[in-house]
Amino acid sequence: MATRDVFTVIANPVRRRILDILRDGPCSAGMIADAFTQNRPAISEHLQALRLAGLVSERTQGRRRIYHLQPEALAPIRTWLHPFERYWHVRLQSLNDSLAEVPPMIEPGVIRLDRYIPHPPARVWAALTEPDWLAKWWARGDIRPLVGHRFSLDMGPWGQQPCEVVAVEAGKLIAYSFAPGTLDTTVTWRIEPEGSGTRLWLEHRGFDLDSPIGGMAFEGMSKGWPAVIDRLAALSP
Repeated sequence: MATRDVFTVIANPVRRRILDILRDGPCSAGMIADAFTQNRPAISEHLQALRLAGLVSERTQGRRRIYHLQPEALAPIRTWLHPFERYWHVRLQSLNDSLAEVPPMIEPGVIRLDRYIPHPPARVWAALTEPDWLAKWWARGDIRPLVGHRFSLDMGPWGQQPCEVVAVEAGKLIAYSFAPGTLDTTVTWRIEPEGSGTRLWLEHRGFDLDSPIGGMAFEGMSKGWPAVIDRLAALSP
């Protein structure tokens, strides 16, 4: 049978559904008819069309007619569709490339910033991890780049905020809990050399936006962090 004729036969949704049923194995005409709301004579006509197209075969078992799927009859359709596979592959690859260029969605309760700092990485690392330098651009506190080290940051009108260092990669990354018991957030700084300066990333995560204090802190610090980092960038060499 010509490919066009096979297409015509399976264009009917009832016939496609019958083929789906037979993929799971042979079925009697009665079992197939039970899957539809149409009357049995109508289903018999669809089965006859499929049989004439070579898509199903029929055998008699007692008083029942058993139908089997004949998938090889679909080969002409696969042959006809084959040239289009490359087309869809190219289109899907184009879609994947486009999605890769889309910036990630903003994650609720997380502040992320990155900034070029016109100072070498060693200087920026010192500003992040040495108490005297930290006090010049953000807050006073006995910070040390040592996992497990506990310290407090003097946040002025917001009081002393307890912190604990939770991760360190010397010269590259420091992360510490910030205000456990109240905000329960984590501040992470990461630096990489870039030209004659440094690329600095900040991630402040863990804000509970469903609580009044978490929501207020998130709004305030989202606005405040850019100015804080500006002060770091403006530090005299």
